[in-house]
Amino acid sequence: MSFLPGAQLIVVDSGSDDSLELIRAKFPDIEAFRVVNHSMANTLNEGLKRANRPNILQMNADVYLEEKTVPSLLAVLSQKNVGMVGPLCKNAQGKLQNQGFLYKRYFSILKRMSLKSISVNWLSGACMLFKSEALKQIGGMNSSLRFYNEDIEWSWRFQKAGWQCRLVNTCVTHLGGSSTPKNPKFIIEGYRGGYLISRWYKPKIYQWLHKQVVLFEARQKRNHPDLVIREAYQEIYLMFQQNNFDDSPFDKTLN
Repeated sequence: MSFLPGAQLIVVDSGSDDSLELIRAKFPDIEAFRVVNHSMANTLNEGLKRANRPNILQMNADVYLEEKTVPSLLAVLSQKNVGMVGPLCKNAQGKLQNQGFLYKRYFSILKRMSLKSISVNWLSGACMLFKSEALKQIGGMNSSLRFYNEDIEWSWRFQKAGWQCRLVNTCVTHLGGSSTPKNPKFIIEGYRGGYLISRWYKPKIYQWLHKQVVLFEARQKRNHPDLVIREAYQEIYLMFQQNNFDDSPFDKTLN
C-alpha cells in the first residue's frame, strides 16, 4: 500500500478461508468482497466493475511490488498506443521466472540493449497495468478460459484492437503456482484453453499443427509413472482426438 498512495484498492476473494475478514478488519478503507471461485478471469472482471481510475493495476495475491515498479510501468503506459504493460517476474530466489522460450528472448533483449521496455506478444496475468480507455474498448478477460491462457487471449485482444502490450524492465516477486493443486483437471484445462485460442485467432494450418503436436505429446505421456500426469494426458488425448473443446473439466467452481 505504501507504494500506491491515493490508489483505489479493491480485493476480490475467490476462495480463501478467513482472509477477507482479516483484510476488512485491518484495512477498512479497502473495498473487499467475495465471489465464487469460477476462474481468474471472472474474479478479475468482478473487480473491474468497481474500478474507476484511468489506469488499473491487477495483481495476483502472490505478487510483491518493489518501490520502482509502478512508476516504471506508468511511464511506459503513458505512451500513445500502449494499452497494457507488465513487469519482469522474479521467483522467491530472485531469479527470473521461466515463462517459455519467447520470454527468455525478451529478457535477453532487454538486458543486452538496456531497454526500458519491449513490445511483446502477451503479458503474464500475474501483474498487469492497463488503461481503462482500452478496457472499455475490448472488455474484460474471457471467463470461458477457466485456468491458464486467459492472459494470453486478453493480450491478443488488446493488440487486435490496436493497443501495444509492452514488457517493462522493472521487477516484481511472484511466488507463482503456490495455489495450484496437483490435480489433472488443471493440466487438461490448460491444453483446452490453449487450443481454443488457436481456434479463435490462428489459421487452419496452425490449428492442425497445434493439434498434431498435442496428440503426439499425449501419446507419449499416457503411460507416465505419475498418476496425475497419466490421467491428465489420457483425457487430453481423447479431447483432441474427439475435437471436444467446448466443455471445461471444471464444474461451477475450481474448488
